Amino acid sequence: MKKIKLAILASGSGSNAEAIMNWAKNSQQAEVVCVISDKKKARVLERATFNNIPALNVTKKKEESREDFDKKIIKLLIDYNPDLIILAGYMKILTEHFVKRFEKRIINIHPSLLPDFPGLDGYGEAFRAQVKTSGCTVHYVDSGVDTGEIIAQQSFDLIPGESFEDFKARGLNLENHFYPIVIEKLIRDFYGPCLSL
Repeated sequence: MKKIKLAILASGSGSNAEAIMNWAKNSQQAEVVCVISDKKKARVLERATFNNIPALNVTKKKEESREDFDKKIIKLLIDYNPDLIILAGYMKILTEHFVKRFEKRIINIHPSLLPDFPGLDGYGEAFRAQVKTSGCTVHYVDSGVDTGEIIAQQSFDLIPGESFEDFKARGLNLENHFYPIVIEKLIRDFYGPCLSL
């Protein structure tokens, strides 16, 4: 049975990436073929190495354009030939060239119920606004900032009086659980015919 190949792009600790790697270990549908980070010391690279997955670092030089930097990542991705590219805390905005090269094959998880609170600090903005309900969104990536087509959302309620740290931790725990579930469903719904090849 052909497995769907997943490439993960991440910039930080990589808890979502690890959740996906752990899910993929026992999956008959998918495998993680590489993890790429733009940060040399990102913990996600350690997590990938621990799971015997190629851990690759691509660092952007100061004089390098976004386009040239993305081309380096594209070159690596072509080598691994992924079916889906999973952004898991990847903190760079992809160029239009990158998005078009892998159109409808890049997904991201964002810490808010989009279209509310796009951009860097989704949980922080939601907490400061004291919304009654927050959550996370898995969406396709386009050339905008968190503007791609929504695939799925999961919500959780703000607990009156809780700290921001507790609020954010509950959100991250939800993401870790939710992201692999959405990826599995996406593979079954849209890549199902490929699985029998």
